[in-house]
Amino acid sequence: MALPLQLTLFELRTLLGGELEVWGNPPAPVLCKLVPYEKAEWGALVVFPERATPTKIAQCKAGVAVGTSIQYPDWLRGRSSLDEPGWFLRVEDGAKAFLRLLEGPCRPPEEEDWMPSLEIQHRWGSQARSASIHRAARIGKGTWIGPGSVVHSRVQIGEGCRIGEGAVIGAPGFGFALVEGRAVPLPHWAGVQIEGDVWVGPQVQISAGILEPTIIGNGVRLDAQVQIAHNCKVGPRCILAGQVGLAGSVELGEGCMVGGQAGFADHVVLGDRCQVAARAGVTKSWPSGVILVGFPARPR
Repeated sequence: MALPLQLTLFELRTLLGGELEVWGNPPAPVLCKLVPYEKAEWGALVVFPERATPTKIAQCKAGVAVGTSIQYPDWLRGRSSLDEPGWFLRVEDGAKAFLRLLEGPCRPPEEEDWMPSLEIQHRWGSQARSASIHRAARIGKGTWIGPGSVVHSRVQIGEGCRIGEGAVIGAPGFGFALVEGRAVPLPHWAGVQIEGDVWVGPQVQISAGILEPTIIGNGVRLDAQVQIAHNCKVGPRCILAGQVGLAGSVELGEGCMVGGQAGFADHVVLGDRCQVAARAGVTKSWPSGVILVGFPARPR
């Protein structure tokens, strides 16, 4: 999954400025999608964030990458070792380039088209009449919508789900680009994907993703006031107790259980069937089957 775009390499250069560098004389591609740099493939475009490590940059398989002069030698080292061709657009500010792409060729068409309360009541029952649901949202059969809940446009909800009172699904996440010392909000176009038989408790917040949707797997149970940030992936049949907080891009494997008020640092990945004690602070990734306690969380 990625944000679609239709852009030639030289249109990209015109949009972002900078200098094009080439390795191996590849053909100039037509760019079809913007993807996270960890999941790149030929025909896709990536923008290297400042936090990208030299090793990760060298391992990136994108045919076209946007980054700074500092990152260019690391990308070239990866191309040289793998004998892979590619294009690199050197820019002064990668965050500004990323923001320009999101606000320009990646921006999807959208209208402010929220359903009237009478239509919501007709489709989901009288308890849902105070909810706010965008007409572009896709909600499966048998899903219960609670009073005061909000379902934004780029949201897909499967069959047989329960959206609790006051839950907010698909609002923009807490993501910013630091441009000239100012934190500029990033557009979150990728939305939220909730599979079937998911229970979302009261006042739960599930934020939209930036390049890929935030995903809640089949059979997940979320207690009240759970916070799931942008780009997270919660595996099937996970259970998260009240006030659990997942920072951006956290991934939980299948069948994980998380106690109340536990917190996760961004980009943490847990394997399948992990258990996290209440109020634990998970600061790094762990394999399947571990039981974590304390802060920083460690195996029991």
